[in-house]
Amino acid sequence: MFVSVKFSPRHHRTYTYTFDGDQPLRPGDMVKVETNDGTKAVTVAAVDVKKPPFACKPIVSVMAEGEL
Repeated sequence: MFVSVKFSPRHHRTYTYTFDGDQPLRPGDMVKVETNDGTKAVTVAAVDVKKPPFACKPIVSVMAEGEL
């Protein structure tokens, strides 16, 4: 499944990652992704988005509540 995420709630731009986990994701969930600057905590903006024409990195993990 392809998921769009936001690195900051203030920004409108989203980035697409893949997610193959068993648990369902919902907008607003926090996940960890790998970036050129290391692992970052980001917010899920939308799930089941259209496959983009470029390769996407996977979501590393879903963050537990209070894990920030």
